[in-house]
Amino acid sequence: MTKKNTVLTAWSVLAFVFFGFGISLQLKAAIGQSVLNALAVTLSFLIPWKVGTILNIINTIFFVSYLLFKRSRLNYKDIIQIIATIANGIIINFFLYQILSGFTAESYLFRLILYIAGLIIANVSLGAVLAIGIINFPLESLCLTISEVYHRKFTAVRMSFDVIFLAVTIGLTLWAHTPLQIREGTIISVLLLSPLLGICYGFFKKHWNMED
Repeated sequence: MTKKNTVLTAWSVLAFVFFGFGISLQLKAAIGQSVLNALAVTLSFLIPWKVGTILNIINTIFFVSYLLFKRSRLNYKDIIQIIATIANGIIINFFLYQILSGFTAESYLFRLILYIAGLIIANVSLGAVLAIGIINFPLESLCLTISEVYHRKFTAVRMSFDVIFLAVTIGLTLWAHTPLQIREGTIISVLLLSPLLGICYGFFKKHWNMED
């Protein structure tokens, strides 16, 4: 591994940690979540597990599904992916239940600012991680594989999953009368996530690339 790739690997790990921190800030703000996180939070009211642990299980299901659709042997990126999947839940649990456990956002305005700050941190970090290309995420890998196998557009496949997450979350909320997680934070996420991620990914792709 060259010196540049070693540096990029270190940056990738650091950005991955900050991604978990950004997600934790969004969860702490409690004004609604992105659809996948909303599902995890809703399930945490029904199952006595931490949100990060539930996200681990969901992402593990995505990873196993990805391997089944892929139908090929594990490679080093697949191994990194499952390690990252487990690490992501641990990082979120650490920040949410340890570092931020005693922190309370009193006013709605402060919670709104907290959510947007978390969204920005998570998307800047995610843009860096995706641009460097060392760590992949199970859901995106699964969607990409499905789009290749069934010749569907990636965006359509990804959106289909979001619709499923949304429907399941609302269904569970109505059935179990849990606090509604599809709120203004969800709308903010839908409006800002893709444009912000695109900008961050483009910037880091231009400056950071393992193949350069």
